[in-house]
Amino acid sequence: MISKFMKKTVTFVLSAAMVVSAMTTSVNMSVQTVKAAPTTGSQLVWSDEFNGSSIDTSKWGYEIGTGASGWGNNELQYYTNRTDNAYVSNGALHIRAKRESYGGKNYTSARLNTNGKFTFKYGYVEARLASSQGIWPAFWMLGANIGSVGWPACGEIDIMEAINAENRTYATCHWNCNGHAEFGKPTGNFDITQYHTYGLQWDSQYIRMFVDGNKIYEMYIANNTGDTEEFHRPFYLLLNVAVGGNWPGFSVNDSAFPQEMKVDYIRVYQENPSYNSSASSNVDHNTGSGNTGNTGNTGNTGNTGNTGNTPASGMGMNSAGAGSATAYVNDSSWTDIHYSVNGGAQQNVRMTQSGSKATYTINGLKSGDNVKYWFTYCNTSGYVKDTASYTYTHNGSSSSGNTGNQGSTGSQTSINSAAGDIYIYQDANYGGRSASLGLGNFNLASLQAKGFKNDDLSSIKCPWGYKVTMYADDNFKGATKVITGDTSYVGNDWNDKVSSIKVEKARYRIVNRHSGLCLDVSGSNTASGTNVQQWTGNGTLAQTWEVSFNKEDSTYVLTSAIHGKAVDMGGWSKDNGGNAIIWDNNNTNNQRWYITSIDGGYSFLINKHSNKCLEVGGWSTSAGGNVQQWEYFAQANQQWKFEMVN
Repeated sequence: MISKFMKKTVTFVLSAAMVVSAMTTSVNMSVQTVKAAPTTGSQLVWSDEFNGSSIDTSKWGYEIGTGASGWGNNELQYYTNRTDNAYVSNGALHIRAKRESYGGKNYTSARLNTNGKFTFKYGYVEARLASSQGIWPAFWMLGANIGSVGWPACGEIDIMEAINAENRTYATCHWNCNGHAEFGKPTGNFDITQYHTYGLQWDSQYIRMFVDGNKIYEMYIANNTGDTEEFHRPFYLLLNVAVGGNWPGFSVNDSAFPQEMKVDYIRVYQENPSYNSSASSNVDHNTGSGNTGNTGNTGNTGNTGNTGNTPASGMGMNSAGAGSATAYVNDSSWTDIHYSVNGGAQQNVRMTQSGSKATYTINGLKSGDNVKYWFTYCNTSGYVKDTASYTYTHNGSSSSGNTGNQGSTGSQTSINSAAGDIYIYQDANYGGRSASLGLGNFNLASLQAKGFKNDDLSSIKCPWGYKVTMYADDNFKGATKVITGDTSYVGNDWNDKVSSIKVEKARYRIVNRHSGLCLDVSGSNTASGTNVQQWTGNGTLAQTWEVSFNKEDSTYVLTSAIHGKAVDMGGWSKDNGGNAIIWDNNNTNNQRWYITSIDGGYSFLINKHSNKCLEVGGWSTSAGGNVQQWEYFAQANQQWKFEMVN
């Protein structure tokens, strides 16, 4: 947001230490039940729900005026602290851009920040907001040391920006790498005028951007890779609406004003709280009266009363018999429950909705177990966030439950114990019991051997390059659902309905954007040194590829389905025009590729050894056109789409 004169669809800065983005699928902005979320061990450290009647100045300050060079972008507005331009109403912050003469400018708007009031390093940040079209709204962050080091050395993280009449948003990081460096990408198309959640997951390893739970991209920052030390220091939050400027341009539709951005909430979570705040209260709390003790069911003694406050909408927890307790929320259209038992790991799961009541049953409790729980919920009259915590002491008698049927002898003996890169979880958002799965078939007996009961799975971590098929019935029968990427929630249709799983490597054909032809092993030859070319799609193994991930540097190796040999830069070339060949897979740097997704589902591939991009030479559109490496220019002949074929 500081300076966008270099902005284009995708900008990528190359340096000796690469800044990389893991491959992700293109974003589908359809309605989702999955949301990016804080980790199970994190806690809410700061929020503004905008439920009051005015802007909380203990949390937000105003930036006034035109800024140097129009805030670095030659923007056309004058920022004020007037309620004409920023106000709270109906549970949302409104930042309004108006066409009016003020301070020597023809437009006014507002820019708010938390500098000096709240700064933090690492965490999960989320805002729910909506924007008009034709303006430049932004939800973003700046390094708190900007006053001493300036920009871009302070670092900048743009979580959401939208410009003009485009039906997409942008997420971008800026930093200093011997001058201004930036990395980012746009989303797919969706209606930005409706409310959506925009999220950032930020830790010492990665910066990950999300819209409505869909990962836009991730950037590797561990060990200051690519001179990214800026992103290991405290940042503060900003909200603003600009009018015109170097990036969106200076053609403004005056008839469309006023225009505004509406912000429903902003929340910051951290696993290990590391923040500074001058606000008297970082987290908004709803109030209400405490519940009296619940009466136990079926012979159980009464449960102790819940401590803390219970919102007027009605929340509580009742014994559901020996070993179980059911949490409930009334007047609800959807609800998440966060809970922990006896101070253990936090779980985060979606509750079951029936009419205007939501419930979730916690199993495996023993008499005397202490459950701490809290809720995120949307009631029937509007969005509400409750951040107060409650406690429940379970007084039901413990029960080990039924052991269930043992199954046939065949399933008893057919146990796959392989571990690997796939992780399954009992609860949503990667919570509860977990198990690691390698390649192969896992029937119910195999899952039970890993500690999972029948119908006991809610989320999966599936790295790109794998294909996971879930089956509703044992021994790979019944309805199926295919998973090809991390999913923090398998969906209402598959939650707790999985009885067997197949794990296999995903196979792809790799299509060039310019020519529409496929990456191909010439003549289906199996010899090392065989040329890599492009060819008309024919579905053969010569055009079928698998990918393997190297965790230590976030690179990938591309191997042919013919023989498992890898795409290699022949002769360890670092030259423009260096030829791509097939060679024995030895995982050396000239076989390692940084793969970064861009718009339309396409990606570019940068060789780790040469720091050059895989492309079709000479802009060829002919079958047999040679594949080589060249300096990265974001050209169509350097862009490839991975299309899964199995």
